[in-house]
Amino acid sequence: MKKPHAEDLVGPWAEQKLDALENYLAAYHKVMKYQKFKLIYIDAFAGAGWSKIRTSEQQEAELGFPLDSDQETAQEKFIAGSPVRALTTGNGFDQYYFFDADKRRTARLRQLKQEHLDKEVYVKDEDANLGVQKLARRFHESPLARGVAFLDPYGPHLHWATVEALAKTRKVDVIINFPLAMAINRLITRNIDIPRNWVNLLDKCFGTRQWYDLAYEIHRDLFGNEQSWKRDDTESRLLQLYHRRLENCFGNTVNPSLVRNTKGAPLYYLMWASSNSRGKAIASHIMKAGHRIERLKPK
Repeated sequence: MKKPHAEDLVGPWAEQKLDALENYLAAYHKVMKYQKFKLIYIDAFAGAGWSKIRTSEQQEAELGFPLDSDQETAQEKFIAGSPVRALTTGNGFDQYYFFDADKRRTARLRQLKQEHLDKEVYVKDEDANLGVQKLARRFHESPLARGVAFLDPYGPHLHWATVEALAKTRKVDVIINFPLAMAINRLITRNIDIPRNWVNLLDKCFGTRQWYDLAYEIHRDLFGNEQSWKRDDTESRLLQLYHRRLENCFGNTVNPSLVRNTKGAPLYYLMWASSNSRGKAIASHIMKAGHRIERLKPK
């Protein structure tokens, strides 16, 4: 899946999460319009600003099955990514921080910055996790700072330490694209012998090894031999784990919203969290992006 991202190609379903972000930002600005806060927008894994919808051939190669015929019409369509939407929605923010480790993408973001010279834009070509964590630690320097962070990783690359750093500010609402079905669940193989580098990725993503015990069921037979297998409900268990950790960290969440591909298969979940309970009303906009998960299992 690295090639499509390197070429700034996205599936048609990407519009759903981006429309949700735009709706949220528009509502956020209305609430903040008459308040004297310094508003900050943070975009981790920001991309290049504009993306092209994958052609049917590219999507079929990635997904491994043919697409619906109605996708043929989207072959040359470009969509505005999260940086463009943040810059052009509502009253705008006082500062914008765009992070991406790909220098080619950040070069395009700097071109976008030149189109918005009236705005204070910072483009950082560095590891998004380290960059956002460093920025979060500076929030205490500005008592009036408030913000929104859009955390949209290319895979299971958003570290829990990054989410936790934003929660500690008590000033930032986060919108997370959690690629549970699209990437994370695929790393948890049926065979319990997961490659070590995958285990490390998942540990950093969840901030705990609890995902392992939730994903696998382990028994011993009468001879003491250990048998293990991946649970059928692994995905729902991991969704509950991540959502619960978000709630414990921030204090306020809403039920996730599931986004599916053109075949109806689940891809990722949009999640929202904040230390401010008033944001729950705004967060309802996020749920318009896809199929809302109405109920999670009790804690």
